[in-house]
Amino acid sequence: MSNWIQSIRDNKKTTKTIAGIIFIFNVYAMIDLFFLNESMLEVLERLRMFTNISNMIVFVVVGLYLLNIHQEKWFKYLAVIGLVAILMTGIIYHALLAEPGMSFQNHVVHTINPVLFAAFYYLLIQECIKLRHVWVSLILPILYFGIILAVGPWTNWYPYNFMNPTYGDQSLGSVLIFCLGIMLPVIVLFTVLLVLLKNFIEKLINKGLN
Repeated sequence: MSNWIQSIRDNKKTTKTIAGIIFIFNVYAMIDLFFLNESMLEVLERLRMFTNISNMIVFVVVGLYLLNIHQEKWFKYLAVIGLVAILMTGIIYHALLAEPGMSFQNHVVHTINPVLFAAFYYLLIQECIKLRHVWVSLILPILYFGIILAVGPWTNWYPYNFMNPTYGDQSLGSVLIFCLGIMLPVIVLFTVLLVLLKNFIEKLINKGLN
């Protein structure tokens, strides 16, 4: 497997073709998000959904790769942030929210893009982050939780029931405990597993080259 991956990486035309195909689905998601709405207000409302934010991030990551900006030192961190966010999107949606008869658009943002970006990350991106840097995956969730909880009392809108202090017998305290005490540690553990897998794959590839 390691030799197969390296042979793909060594062929610039192949890597660009793979990234380009993945980018087509990223672009589709962005067209649907920004241009297929009845009003600008609907665009702003959809931008509050974590699904759309994570799809925007992977759109940027793959786009930067195609522009040959993936050699920058910060790129590997942005790629991990995108990986964790888009996989969380897919896993949580299919585990808790998905209903029969999903539209193609829903499959793109919740199924196709998560799978394709994971393949993109492990196949085409060569640099790993160190385990001590897994905290970068918390930047987006913390910002997202914080902003939603801060503006929620004024907008009276929360994207998910577990973030809604007014839902059922929940309170702001119980929401904070769940988000900070349960969700964030789970995200860290998830990131650790993803980083360990990445490091393992890269070691296999390097071993095959020696």
